[in-house]
Amino acid sequence: MRYLGVDYYPEQWGMERVDQDLDDIVELGANLIRIADFAWDRFEPVEGVYDFSFFDEVIQKAKAHGLKVMMCVPTATMPSWLYQRYPEVMNEDERGYRQPFGARRGYCVNSDVYIEKGIRLAKKLAEHYKDEDAIVAWQVDNEIGHEGSDMCYCDSCHKKFISFLKKRYPDIRELNERWGTSFWTQTYSSFDQIPLPRPSFVPHNPSLRLEWERFKSESIVNYIDGLAKAIKSCDDRHPVTHDISGGTIKKHFDPFMLAEKVDFISYNNYPVWGGQKAPLSDSDLAFSLDFVRGLKRGTFWVTESIMGQQGHNDIGYAPKPGEAEKWALDSLDRGVESLIFFRFRGFTKGAEQFCFGILDADNEKRRKYYETKDFFAKAKEKEVVCPQAKVCIVYDYDSRSSMSIQRQSDRFDYEKECQKLYAQLYKRGVNCDVVHSSYDFSDYDLAILPYMIIMSDDFKKRLKDYVASGGKVLLTPRTAWKDTDNNLVFGKRLPVDLEDLTGCVIEEHESLLDDQYSPCVYKDLEGEGYVFEELLSLRGGEELISWKDNPFGEYAAAVKNLYGKGVSYYLGSSFDEKILSKLFDEILE
Repeated sequence: MRYLGVDYYPEQWGMERVDQDLDDIVELGANLIRIADFAWDRFEPVEGVYDFSFFDEVIQKAKAHGLKVMMCVPTATMPSWLYQRYPEVMNEDERGYRQPFGARRGYCVNSDVYIEKGIRLAKKLAEHYKDEDAIVAWQVDNEIGHEGSDMCYCDSCHKKFISFLKKRYPDIRELNERWGTSFWTQTYSSFDQIPLPRPSFVPHNPSLRLEWERFKSESIVNYIDGLAKAIKSCDDRHPVTHDISGGTIKKHFDPFMLAEKVDFISYNNYPVWGGQKAPLSDSDLAFSLDFVRGLKRGTFWVTESIMGQQGHNDIGYAPKPGEAEKWALDSLDRGVESLIFFRFRGFTKGAEQFCFGILDADNEKRRKYYETKDFFAKAKEKEVVCPQAKVCIVYDYDSRSSMSIQRQSDRFDYEKECQKLYAQLYKRGVNCDVVHSSYDFSDYDLAILPYMIIMSDDFKKRLKDYVASGGKVLLTPRTAWKDTDNNLVFGKRLPVDLEDLTGCVIEEHESLLDDQYSPCVYKDLEGEGYVFEELLSLRGGEELISWKDNPFGEYAAAVKNLYGKGVSYYLGSSFDEKILSKLFDEILE
């Protein structure tokens, strides 16, 4: 069943408004309200003392209005008593500054105290509401890792990081060998000597930094898993979700691994936020939705869909008439099963006074209210669809992390480079899935592997088998440069162990910085390459694009190679629109 609803915060207004609000929500055409995602103090006003009476009454009133409920476990913000008694739960940045009380997501996901308090709250909520038929789904926490909260350097993180490393390495000797700690006198005699990669004059060891990224991901995934299991231990009737935020593709956790811990994934869709002059392009918005759909390889929910202007201090662009409705309708075509607008009414107090909702502070039904009503009417007529695709983009957390640790060019942005390739599919109406590197992608006709700098031997075999069996693969610069410890490989030409697949090797390479480019030619069409310049020598492949007037000599910039029944395309740069467009005409022919 498709649920259409609003994010509703009765705790901010008081019970006296609830009946009228629910009347107006029903008039919109909604069938669901999402509640309590920031209301820990309502449920546990004093440590160990629980009070469900307020939301019990809200739910009863919702039922009387024929509305279903998404119930949230509100651990994204903590009550003041928790901070006052356990200040050590707070997140600590790389310079030792601890988050103060009063904002959201100030906690550390590795704090045993916070984990215990959050799990206890989740269990109490699930025990109390397990038989409530109005509840159709649970949401645990809120937008994990958002606003920089996915990184913490506190003592709890350090101790658990050491434990994490001890499980991954049989002894300290092997760690020293694999990390190359003989450089800069970094050799460790025990695991306890290993530091956190705080800011220093020069960067820390890339192997240390990659393991740190893996540890942060595992910490966040375990935290969400603990909350989800706490709900499931008491209530196995209702599905559990978590709502991720925009930009998750660049955060310090693997969203595919997190998605495995919940029954379905949710997304908060904000095409524009405070301080932005214009919203994201239609193509970039579609990429975000396709990325989220790939996390569970199926339909998902949008738990916050923008309707009003948004921002904390700076606001800026306001969705124009019909624009927010269009964004919502477009999302239904990309696998969104149910959709909830943020928010029913903006609050006149607190940090989100400028996060405007369907109703503004004047409480009058105006354009946004009737636009929302129009959307609900149209959405009820649309079937739930999950687009089928024959093209995929392969996401690899280790490679994304490695390219973030050592960008190599100040122009490199992983998300933007993915969006750039995706845009070539979008403008042609070609559906695309985003899949994890551990998944089987053999059913796709074309696999795009953006900046997969770390590639295991097992993956290389799977990739070659895929192409040999008739698949097409598009590889980008920096493919297969490093081993799984984030190190360059001795005695191997780049891309490592892929010469037979790519039909080329890298002879020379250079990073192109902010305002730099390198001229190139593709079938008499002149263009430019950005970010990276890899000069390719042929090893059986066919030159598609060549570098023009390059001081290193005459080399290919892109190579096509037949391999078994399939074909490989290797790009040595991030090409401009006209070159990339012509190239995709050939690849998708």
